[in-house]
This record gives sequence, structure tokens and C-alpha cells, in this order.
Amino acid sequence: MTKTWTGLEINQMYYWQVRKYPPLLESEKDKPKISTWTSIIDIGKIYEDGPLTMSEYLRVEDKYVAAVLAYMNVLQVKDLEVYIINKLKEELFLDNINLYPDCYPPSIIEFYYSLNDGDILTGNHIDHIVRLGMREDIVCQLRNNDKFFVNFAYDFYMDIGSAIICEEAINEIKKIGLFIDLWKWPYPDNVWEKSEDL
Repeated sequence: MTKTWTGLEINQMYYWQVRKYPPLLESEKDKPKISTWTSIIDIGKIYEDGPLTMSEYLRVEDKYVAAVLAYMNVLQVKDLEVYIINKLKEELFLDNINLYPDCYPPSIIEFYYSLNDGDILTGNHIDHIVRLGMREDIVCQLRNNDKFFVNFAYDFYMDIGSAIICEEAINEIKKIGLFIDLWKWPYPDNVWEKSEDL
């Protein structure tokens, strides 16, 4: 399936990195290494403020879902197309379901199995795809034409792109409790902007 910005000419896309980690202070060259969790597989491990529970994990994951929905709302984007790059092997996905049952209600499991490349997602399916992307159960990107873009990276980083700099959406994400910074260098990871040979 060829992925291009069909019928659209992209003059400029702006990209932001969204994360739960605070930025460097002006006086810092490198962030001091603090033991913190970066994945769903860290549930049950002990950190400075105690063990990571499923409820705490979901509380933070909720913020990423809210960030995507907040940006979509400000831009008046109602649906997203999914580009599936890879799905986790089924046996590993089933292991996650067994290990973290509170994170995998029947609706998200059903969604995982029914999801196809090129699907147009709305409603609760936006919630599900963000969660599966953050968990790396599905490696994918989302877009709405030339308005809005989402890429799920490793270690609880998420990248958002849009055709305009939308301060209202950026401020909403900060209010949610996440950090968001404009990329200051070329962004190479938007697969839709690459060759038709992909």
C-alpha cells in the first residue's frame, strides 16, 4: 500500500516531542540519570517513589491519550488514518495481556486483532491506538491529511506534527502534565513524507 500525501503539497510540517520527562535546565548539559520507568514491561519494578503499579502506569498513559485528543480537538480533526509498520508477535502480545490484565480490557484486545493498515480511526479507537502505540504492541504512525501527525517512539516518547504552530494545543498538553518541545532539527521519521518505494 503506497503511502503518500495524495493530492496535497506539504510546504511545512512542525514537529514536537511529547514526553513525561522534564527538560534539561539551562545550567545542565546532560540530565542526571534518575531511575524511572520507560515501558509497560516495567510494571512491578521498584523505583525511587516505590513500585510501578498498573494503575500508576495507566494514569500516565491516560495523559498521552489526552494529549492526542486535545491537539485533535483544537485542530478540529475528527479521524486519523493508521500506517502500521509492525505488530508485536502474537505470543508476546498474549504475554502482556496475562501479565498486565488491567491494561487490556476486551475492547482493546478486539481492536488489536481487527486493526488493519490504512484504517480510519475515530472515537474510542483513537484511545486504543495511542495505548497500543505507547506500549509498542503496534509500531505505527497516524495522520489526518496534512493537518496532524502522530509517531510513537521508544521509552515513552511521542512525536506530534501539524501544519501550523498551535499554541492553544501546546498549552493544553502542558496542562495535562506532559512536556512538549518543538523539534529544532530536521525530522526524518515521518514515513508518509518518504519515497513511494516504501
